[in-house]
Amino acid sequence: MTEAVGIYLRLSDEDVNQKESNSIKGQREFIYNFIHQNKDLSSLEVREFVDDGFSGTDFFRPGITALLDGVKKGEISCIIVKDFSRFGRNYISVGTYLEEVFPSLGIRFISINDHYDNQKNPGNTQFLSTAFKNLMYDLYSKDLSQKITSVRRIKAQQGSYISPFAPYGYQKAMNQRLEIDAETAPVVKRIFQMALEGFGKVEIARTLNEENVPSPSMLRRRREDGYSCVTVHEKTIWRPSTISTILKDQRYVGDGIYGRVKPIEVGSQKEKKVVQKDWVVVANAHEKIVQRDTFLKVNAMFQSYQKRRNEPPHPLCKKVKCGACNHLISRKASKNKEKGATYRCPTSDVSEIYGCYQQKIEEKTMEDAIYDYLKALVDLEWMDGYEKKTETTLQEKIVEGERDLKKQESELKMLKLQKVHLYESYKQGRIDKDIFSKKKASFEKQCNFIHTLMLEGQKKLEELKGRTMNERGNQKEERALQEFTKELVETFVDMVIIERNGWIKIHWKFNDIFMGGKERI
Repeated sequence: MTEAVGIYLRLSDEDVNQKESNSIKGQREFIYNFIHQNKDLSSLEVREFVDDGFSGTDFFRPGITALLDGVKKGEISCIIVKDFSRFGRNYISVGTYLEEVFPSLGIRFISINDHYDNQKNPGNTQFLSTAFKNLMYDLYSKDLSQKITSVRRIKAQQGSYISPFAPYGYQKAMNQRLEIDAETAPVVKRIFQMALEGFGKVEIARTLNEENVPSPSMLRRRREDGYSCVTVHEKTIWRPSTISTILKDQRYVGDGIYGRVKPIEVGSQKEKKVVQKDWVVVANAHEKIVQRDTFLKVNAMFQSYQKRRNEPPHPLCKKVKCGACNHLISRKASKNKEKGATYRCPTSDVSEIYGCYQQKIEEKTMEDAIYDYLKALVDLEWMDGYEKKTETTLQEKIVEGERDLKKQESELKMLKLQKVHLYESYKQGRIDKDIFSKKKASFEKQCNFIHTLMLEGQKKLEELKGRTMNERGNQKEERALQEFTKELVETFVDMVIIERNGWIKIHWKFNDIFMGGKERI
């Protein structure tokens, strides 16, 4: 067995609002500090396995799969995690690994915060104690959360406003009702009136910014109402998206709305949208700011402007950001296909306070910058591993497919043999006709299923072998970078920044060997 330490880091979507110590960076620093303080570990090779954005409720995660594959192959002799919950939240599965799998393979497992080390304390019951406490806590939390949700829903149906913050234009009264905010309600009325008169969202936002009307975020910060406003700037402005949110908010006609979003699971900080038919809507729950017919007219106008797009996301989708205002920049497709798409920060349309670059950047310019740099790395054979990735993956799939076929052939032979034994038992009177018929039907069903799998497997193998021959006929550069794809961008590019002077800065997911860092202009 190789004397290597596998450190496992996990951050789920539910963890994004927790402390920095739970971030991937925080876990990494914590574990490496532990390794350096232990002489028996500091001299060993360290391999890192990461699952960023994966729940710990199951073990179907790429990082944990790679870690366990390394254990099976004898490449990892020790596993270190910050705590048990990073490894997994299903404590029955975690316990199986710690109590059965790892001891049988001679794997040392260390959970730092839980003071658990199966090598120093064989038979340590610390895991069982921690697991039981966490299990009881999870059950209690889920039960409590469900009860609170039920109570909140009943209150909402009675017209109470139970959200922590009132929408812009209202204030939350002591009796859990919304009341008109004298300072901001006129602004809401004006936004609807301008929209009714034909002003676009960009024009409305620019007008409010020019008149120095505080945006919802700035107002909450000024009032110090406890609202968490996370921004890289001291000042936030009106944006078209803010205007759009207000114009679509049915609460301004006096209706109470509850249940538009819900947590993706119990205890999660991340939410998902709920279909409108499942909302709790209470008519005339509070005083209205906007007439209902005005609200309907405005939304009908904007609904007619919306374009529905079903095309797959472009490779640079959510990868381009303004270096001045720090907001993502959306792709603007050109009606003339020969000209191509462009990127331009829309913040400059509503305000100049950040100094955003106001000209358009052609998409092809960004693609060429990324593609040319990666191609240069291929020429230096720095990307040898990536250029062989496709062929290696295909070969692995072929070997796996052939192994599955052999396994299925063995299973089919075994089933046929069992059918023969079944018939012999029937003829010898050891089983009656009903049992024979049922078991025979079951065997035949299993045989047909496996036979179908084998046919599909053989077809896939032929396709994979054909693709392998095609891949081998390509040149090195073509294998590495056949085209500018989403996969290529996700693999190598962290973010593309458009600076105030129009320069393009690329943040890579690896250290730039030319510049000695992760940025390149």
